[in-house]
Amino acid sequence: MNRLKILRKARNISQADIAAQLGIKPAAISKYETGRVPLTEYSIEKICRLLHVSADELLGLTPPAASSPSVNSRIAGSVCPASVTLEDYLCILINTIAHQKKQMDQTIRNLHSCGIPAVTISRVTAIREEDIIKLLESPK
Repeated sequence: MNRLKILRKARNISQADIAAQLGIKPAAISKYETGRVPLTEYSIEKICRLLHVSADELLGLTPPAASSPSVNSRIAGSVCPASVTLEDYLCILINTIAHQKKQMDQTIRNLHSCGIPAVTISRVTAIREEDIIKLLESPK
């Protein structure tokens, strides 16, 4: 299987961005990532240029570029394969945390809009009440 999804997410590039570069629909990128549709020579060439990787690296035929040490099982365990560089792993992790923070903020706003007081939300979420009030007062 190819490493398109891992490489794309590590660089914070959307499927739509890659699709636009290739002149195809974003759904096609999803199919490439899951292996339902094989990458064409044209798409391999364009994606490699866009992500700054070799075709062998994209296709999983060689380990990632030697410039970054790979994440080994001691650091990542089964969370991330050894073929993923530490830089890529950290980018994925940071993007995941940012996404979860946005979801948590929205959940807090939803709870408050249902009439649940900030003090109760604070106890349930272990977030300081002052921070919850700041979030609720800030624009979305």
